[in-house]
Amino acid sequence: MTKVTLDEILRRYCERQDATADGVSVRLSAIASTMEVSGWMLLECAMLDGSRLGELTILPFGPGCTFKAIPGHPVSPRGLASDMSTVVAWSDA
Repeated sequence: MTKVTLDEILRRYCERQDATADGVSVRLSAIASTMEVSGWMLLECAMLDGSRLGELTILPFGPGCTFKAIPGHPVSPRGLASDMSTVVAWSDA
């Protein structure tokens, strides 16, 4: 897990997802305006037997978020065993 810029997170995310950096940035700004966000985590699904293998997810962390800090263990962004993911990068808000 490495610290990168938010632009780098957006670039990595948009390389694999059907999204644009501008569109994702607008959504992240909307999330940050409703809760106290310290930063953003880029998670990659690591389930070898799942259909989401390699899928990326961006989640906030901070005092007003579900994740108060960056987890040091795999987590499931959707609450499913089939999408256990690890943090591959993070940035400040």
